[in-house]
This record gives sequence, C-alpha cells and structure tokens, in this order.
Amino acid sequence: MRKSSAALSVLALSALALTGCSAAPSVAGASCERDSSSNLADAVDVTGDIGAAQIDFAAPLRTDGAEYADLIVGDGTAVTTDNQTSIVAMTLLNGETGEPIVGPSVTLFNATEAARTPGMEAIVPCVTQGSRVVYSLPTNDLGEAAAAQIGMGLDENVIVVTDFIYVALPKAEGAAVFNTQRGLPSVVRAADGRPGIIIPDDAAPTEVVTETIIEGEGEVVGDGLPMFHATAVGWNDRSVLTTTWDEPTATDPGILPAEVQTALQQAKVGSQLLVVVPDPGNQSAQAWVVDVLGIIPQELSN
Repeated sequence: MRKSSAALSVLALSALALTGCSAAPSVAGASCERDSSSNLADAVDVTGDIGAAQIDFAAPLRTDGAEYADLIVGDGTAVTTDNQTSIVAMTLLNGETGEPIVGPSVTLFNATEAARTPGMEAIVPCVTQGSRVVYSLPTNDLGEAAAAQIGMGLDENVIVVTDFIYVALPKAEGAAVFNTQRGLPSVVRAADGRPGIIIPDDAAPTEVVTETIIEGEGEVVGDGLPMFHATAVGWNDRSVLTTTWDEPTATDPGILPAEVQTALQQAKVGSQLLVVVPDPGNQSAQAWVVDVLGIIPQELSN
C-alpha cells in the first residue's frame, strides 16, 4: 500500500481545531456531530463508486477558509478514537482549473496523519466507512513555497476528495467466550478497549496456548494484512513488554511472535485473542492479548 504521496505530504504543515461537537459517536471521550458545509457540497459533483471518485466542479472554486462537506454518509464502522485507522482513497485537485494534482491515492489515514495537513483533523471524528468527503483549503494557509510544490499559487484553493474505503474497529467487538482451561492469565479492559493482563501464580504452560476470549463476527484474516492492537506481558516479572495501544492501529504482523501471527491469521475481525508463548527455560514466557480490528485486502497491501 502506498503511504501519502509527495504531493499529499506537501500539505503537512499545521492543523486547525476540530469543530461542530455536540451529539453523535464520541471521539476521545467527547461527543460530536459532523460540521458539513452545504455550500461546498452544492459546488462539487462527485460520482463513481467509493474508491473511484469522478469529480467535476465549476472552476474556479474558492472558499474563505478550510471547509468540508459530507457527500456520501456511509453506514459502516465510525471513527470514534484518535488512533483508529482507515483505508482511504484521496484525490487532490486544483480549485482554479479543476485539474487533478494527484490521485486517487490509496493510503492509511488516521488522526495522526490528519494532523499533518492543515484542517484535515476536522474531517476525521465520527466519519463512517463508505463515506465520501470533499475538503477545500485556501493555498494561503499552505504558504507560497508549499503551494508552488503542487503547482499552485497563493489566493487559490486546493480541493481534496476523500473516500473512506474501510474503517478499522476501535477495539474488539463480539461475544465473550467462556474458556475452561485453568492457570491462564485473565484479561480486564478499559473503556477504550485497552487490555490489562493479570498473570496467575501458576507456572507458565510448556506449550503454546491460544484462546479466543471475544468472538468477533467479521471475516477471517487469512492471507489478508491484519489491522490490530497487541499487548504483551512477561509471565515471570509481570511487566508490560510491549503495546501498540499508544499508536495508530498496527498493520505490521512482523512485530508479533510467529505463534501469535498464526493465531491472528486464523481469527475473525472483532475478536480478542489470548496467546501464551512459552519459553523452554521457563524464564521469559509471554502472554499476548491481540484485538483483531480489520483487514487490509491483498490488492491494497502492495
């Protein structure tokens, strides 16, 4: 999958504040509603399937400040946390001419990425999978040098159409599973889904143990590239060895032991797994808890 292109990166200068918060899904603990601009929506005609936007508008198209409009509101997973990751297709256009600058470019997108682009943070909260959002930004907010790098001057506008192809879950969602095996860690969860792993006084298992503790209802990961969060605790010292919960949704299974990768491939999206990886000397056994949050399809992972 391509990360942000050079032209998209040119926009990474500053961020505007989030706007329009009142009542809807919550983001970082605060509820909010989408602050869509009807004027911008009326000015842009976008057709085509999500991920294959065909864009037309009467040029020049200018706005006094950063604005966005929801052209399509999807009915899929909503972005409700700052570190939730989406797969998006972005198209940048010159608002003076209507000509494309770059895209559609398929990339991973989250609040961290959005904060690198002026005003982009505003389109993230509460957006849903299947949505299409158009965004307008005066090039004066970029500065002369950055505007020139995308072939534009000052006193113009860059237009960005973003299709939210896929939105990862914020945490495991499904049915709790009762497991009967004794002597294994127990798991508690914060409101945002972050797990705490309680190691028992028993010795660690001598063989790999995998349990599904929340059974999701999504697709099996299989050969797809998983989107996940993971935490590992050392069995003997009960210390946290690593966690991904402080970062955007993880997409690199290579950070996991092979035994955990295998369990992840066999799991359904929405599941939470407990995997105990033993150590032959019983000195450094590890207990892993993995939330399976989504799948990047093979055709998008190259």
